Formats: sequence, C-alpha cells, structure tokens
Amino acid sequence: MTEGSDRPFDVPPPDPELRRLEPLVGSWRAEDHTQESVYGPGVPVRNIETFRWLEGGYFLVQEYETVFGDEPAQKGINYWYFDSEAERFRIIFFSNNGPFTEDGNRYQGKVAEGKLTFVGPARFQYELDDEGKIKANADGTIPVAWWLRDERSEWKPWMNNVFRRA
Repeated sequence: MTEGSDRPFDVPPPDPELRRLEPLVGSWRAEDHTQESVYGPGVPVRNIETFRWLEGGYFLVQEYETVFGDEPAQKGINYWYFDSEAERFRIIFFSNNGPFTEDGNRYQGKVAEGKLTFVGPARFQYELDDEGKIKANADGTIPVAWWLRDERSEWKPWMNNVFRRA
C-alpha cells in the first residue's frame, strides 16, 4: 500500500458504471420457450442463475445452469466488468459447452436509448430504470430479451427470459 491509501498500489476504485448491474445480484430462476432458430424448432428452456460481486467490486460473477428441452444442462461461469478505456461492458465466460475461443466466449455491452445491450455469440438486452440501472418490474422480476443470428447473419428474436427471485 502507498502512504495515505487503503488500496494497494493506488488501484482505482471500481468504475461507477458497474452500479448499473446491481439489481442482478442474487439468485434467479426463469422458464421460457425459445423460438425457431438456426438451432432448430423452439424448445422449453429453464435456467437458474446466481450473481455476486467478486471481492473488491470490479467483477460481477454469474454462475448458471440452463436446460434447453431435453438436452443435458449447460453450466458455466461469466465474469462481467466495465472497460473504462473502451467505455463498454465486457463479459468473458467459460462453460461445459466446449473449449474457450475468443469469438465464442466474449460479449461486449453498451448503454444506449435506455437499454443495456450485449453482443457476442448471441445478443441480449436489459431495459434500464430512471437511475440507469437494470430495470426490475414492480413485482421484482427482471426481463431479458435474446436474439440469434439467422442464416443471413441477421439478428432474429430468440427468447424472452423473465428472472424471478429464487
């Protein structure tokens, strides 16, 4: 630590943009049905997700288990953070779906027009509230919309999850 500082080596505090993610902290369940896509016909989808801050507050850690139809569960861990230099959110994730690849295991997120939108292997989006945080409905649920690219590489709606506290 440097003199007069309670942080080692004068590390800056977590970026205030991370506060936008605070409503996600906790454990959630969601059930939905995907739409027909490049992956085939729509199927029921169930997931359990838990979000927590990594000590220090620089990363939001998300652990998930998702089941599409009667397929084996997809399990993984995501690390969400804010890249201050690029002025965007980033997610890097690891799962039991296969090895890590630069294109397949990263998302970038931007705030625009009252929404936080992430783009990577899929696209997903949260509405933001008046304070700029991820919006929770009056009943405490948090909706998230998903899109996939079609055969022409155009984004098509895929599913709408509604997170409910577990």
